[in-house]
Amino acid sequence: MNTSFLNDCYPFLEKPLMEEMEAHSILKDYNLGEFIVEQGQFVKYLPIVVSGQVKVFCIEDTVQFLLYYITSGNSCIYSFAHILNGNQAEFSAIAETDSSLLLLPVERVKLWMTQYPSFGSLVVGDYQKHYSDLLQTTKQLVCHNLEERLLQYLRTKSELENSTLLSISHQDIADDLGTSREVITRVMKKLGITQKVEQQGRKIKLL
Repeated sequence: MNTSFLNDCYPFLEKPLMEEMEAHSILKDYNLGEFIVEQGQFVKYLPIVVSGQVKVFCIEDTVQFLLYYITSGNSCIYSFAHILNGNQAEFSAIAETDSSLLLLPVERVKLWMTQYPSFGSLVVGDYQKHYSDLLQTTKQLVCHNLEERLLQYLRTKSELENSTLLSISHQDIADDLGTSREVITRVMKKLGITQKVEQQGRKIKLL
């Protein structure tokens, strides 16, 4: 398996660790919309995104709620937590774009955490980043109205895609924010009136 990207993304990893990761991990491609992990499954791998973008979300009482995104070079902290406790996944992860992931086997991850300090630092660093993302999401839920949450959601998408013109439907936004398409359409109209966004056909332009 060619994992030369490890040297580019993680030059601080010990050479023996890189060799073990090459020997025991799986490099797998996922198509847009394909599930990497589904809620209720047992987690067998810690995924690291090599290229593309992955959305992590949960569903509670039929309501879908966005947790965070994983981009190139990052791992999924929820997978890591379930590796330690062995419980079923309380989340789903889906490819937002065509993506390549490096899948690290559970038992090897546990071993590398104790054997290689650099691997522990890598996982803890990703954990801190995504914890911050989750904290920000919680603050938005508690402190901000839907209009502010929607605007922040669009800004985050814009940063991830490096574009102010977003190809996303009102239904997709509603799913991520745990509301209905009709509500999102109403809020989008308000944001349009205040000249914060502009609907351009099936695309949304951040102003």
